[in-house]
Amino acid sequence: MVDAARDQDGRWVAACDAADGDRYWLLVDDGPPLLDPHCRDVELTADGPRSVFRAPWGPAPQAPALLEPPVVYELHVKGFGGSYLGCIDHLDHVVEVGANVIELLPVHPFEDAENYWGYMPLVWGAVHRGYAAQGERAAEELMALVAAAHERGLHVWLDVVFNHTGDDGLAHPVRSLRGLDERGLYRHHADGRPYNDSGCGNDVDPSHPYVRELVMEGLQRLADLGVDGFRFDLASLLTRDGGGLVDMITAWGDERGLALVSEPWDLGAYQVGHGWPWPTWWQWNDRFRDDIRGFLRGEHGLVHAVRQRVQGSPDLFGPDGPRRSLNFVAAHDGLTMHDLTTVTSDRHHAWDCGPELRMQQLQNYFTMLLLSAGGSMWVMGDEFGRSQQNHDNPYNIDGPLTRVDWAAAGEWHRLTEYVQALQRLRRAHPPGEFRFFGVGPDIDEGFLSHSLAWSSNGLYVMANAWWEPLEFEVQEPGEWRVVLATAVATSSGTGAVRYTLAPRSIVVLQRIGA
Repeated sequence: MVDAARDQDGRWVAACDAADGDRYWLLVDDGPPLLDPHCRDVELTADGPRSVFRAPWGPAPQAPALLEPPVVYELHVKGFGGSYLGCIDHLDHVVEVGANVIELLPVHPFEDAENYWGYMPLVWGAVHRGYAAQGERAAEELMALVAAAHERGLHVWLDVVFNHTGDDGLAHPVRSLRGLDERGLYRHHADGRPYNDSGCGNDVDPSHPYVRELVMEGLQRLADLGVDGFRFDLASLLTRDGGGLVDMITAWGDERGLALVSEPWDLGAYQVGHGWPWPTWWQWNDRFRDDIRGFLRGEHGLVHAVRQRVQGSPDLFGPDGPRRSLNFVAAHDGLTMHDLTTVTSDRHHAWDCGPELRMQQLQNYFTMLLLSAGGSMWVMGDEFGRSQQNHDNPYNIDGPLTRVDWAAAGEWHRLTEYVQALQRLRRAHPPGEFRFFGVGPDIDEGFLSHSLAWSSNGLYVMANAWWEPLEFEVQEPGEWRVVLATAVATSSGTGAVRYTLAPRSIVVLQRIGA
């Protein structure tokens, strides 16, 4: 037992001798054993989580800067490879399907019971032991994964959770910060009720100096693993101080050359686009998700919105959209891309299209995603039809439902090969200046319109989201050839070049000689 005393700043401090592997904990008044918020390691024991002393790690080098927009492969360490080291076995696949970034769901320490995704962090500056072959070497094994990704030309981003903690004191026991200063470190209404804009009942106060210190300390430690960027869960909660904490993160991240990505919304705020005023950050673009899903399932009145999404959402981001919009159709917290085609749901803009159209719709999703301006992201296994059996929120399921079945990947090789072909097109013809058309020269943005065509940097894309065939007349001069099609199209070359597209299909032309 070591007694603490107040320092000149009024904080309680104590010092003791410790060796690598020593467990320790904090006692405040007569409360339960608490984790040290500054600890570098956490072990889950039968008596609860305990801080473990270990020496600092790194710093490990980051990868060279990306020369192209990010193509992000979002993965869960356990679901993708079983462990940090197990993930290395599948990195070549990620490269083969054209991604240049892997984004890991949270690797902060968390308690496994009823928590699979890891969005309930115990401390912010340590590495989760549950994904390591040797728990005490979790940081070293994560560094090995990062280094292996770098060797293959991949960047590594981490999904981080700084808006709340895992010790909410309600459904989960008090483990750390809540036992140290529940009133000061968390946000409360005037009547004393805790804010719950995170949905977890314990939103931290981003204006508190100690919260800021812990956030920056945690980011620094994770970056020293060689990590190249961070995606901030419910990032808008970090702006409740007027933006001071995000200013600090931005200055630090820009100095280190790190990618910063916001999920710019929470239960009380929505900041996508100009509402997130930090121009060097990428933003998750949920408007892309909803508009593309809706358009491809045949919802009315979306042609104007899809024009915006395809060219980088200038209505949201202005001309910087291609450098700020991180586009996606599916993410970890929702239906997989496959399951968008097996369940009908207005909330998810999903449609059970039947087995005859399933491959076609999945190819449609990827075509719109990868031929649009901006960064792009999809979830592990979407490229070969991974299903969660229509489950849209498996945050607490640790089992086959939430793991990649690598043995079954070959059954969807046509989809994987289509994604690879799209990636080759994207690299050869990066989205640039866009010119839009309809089935003819005029764009039909009417409520009942379901078609759009565009040209950009040597490609001409025709999208028929209607349930009947449509004839498109190519509006750009020159010679063109079909390079990708989600369904067979017929052409006629008498006079103007025309293509009759099958219902709910997309055809991509390439200018000959481009």
